Amino acid sequence: MKRRQLLLTLLGVPVVGSLIYGAIAKSKNQYEPVLAKSPASNPPENNPTFTAPTEEPLVRFAAIADNGFGSPDQMAVAKSMWETYQQKPYPFVLMAGDNIYSYGEISLAKAYFEEPYAPLLKENVKFYAVLGNHDIIKTNNGLDQINYPLFNMSDRYYSFTKGNTAEATVEFFAIDTNENAPWLEQLAWLDRQLANSTAPWKIVFGHHPLYSSGRHGSNPKLAAKLAPIFAKYKVSLYLCGHDHGYERFVPINGTTYIVNGGGGAPLYSFGKSPQTAFVSSQFSFMTFDVYQDKIITKAIATDGKVFDRAIITKTI
Repeated sequence: MKRRQLLLTLLGVPVVGSLIYGAIAKSKNQYEPVLAKSPASNPPENNPTFTAPTEEPLVRFAAIADNGFGSPDQMAVAKSMWETYQQKPYPFVLMAGDNIYSYGEISLAKAYFEEPYAPLLKENVKFYAVLGNHDIIKTNNGLDQINYPLFNMSDRYYSFTKGNTAEATVEFFAIDTNENAPWLEQLAWLDRQLANSTAPWKIVFGHHPLYSSGRHGSNPKLAAKLAPIFAKYKVSLYLCGHDHGYERFVPINGTTYIVNGGGGAPLYSFGKSPQTAFVSSQFSFMTFDVYQDKIITKAIATDGKVFDRAIITKTI
């Protein structure tokens, strides 16, 4: 039974909070059991080749996806985000879709967004969102979320720049990866924006993965649209969700692809591909420290521990 069918059978209306969570988590056809934390063999804490920089990063940010569930797991991730912020503040968060389950209703934004991240919002941490597949169902095809001020979306796709020095400027490109997105216009815009960008670091984020070993898997059609553009303009990172868990790939044609969908929705089981660098199905979020010559990524669990760390270098 599909998720929407399941929800409609429950009293004929969308059910909120823990009742949704319990019903969906028990739907084995939709959510498979998690089989393993990670097949990786070298935990980042024990990696002797990694030395943390002593200087502060020039840009720091966090990222989540598949978070707007109103579940205890979302609250646990949000708590870990706040505790991490208190230790090392970050001024903004990328939110890669499925911002409000199950139909994207903006009426649930207070319960599923404002309350979980209240401490961060109080500190003026900005969230930059993109539309997931759940965000376009009962939202005037996403317009309600686009117009919601705290999501900071200027349109279905948009860009913004962070960084105070030319050497460490990061330009972010937020895209709509839904099938009904205005793809011709969006791809022309993305090509033009990337061509004109002078930022040494270019990061794209959207909801759907190009490559994934999770339940949804890789998307060859999406990869055919986007991967050549990423390679052409030396995009350093593509960040997404949709598959509920974490998977980092070795760089593919110069781009690091990361699935970061452990923000609070019930987890999926993940496999592993030959290009998988690290995979772990657990609730989590990410932080990114940008330096002139590298980006250090960290995947952080609800207990505050870093379970994957990587270094992204510029593509020459």
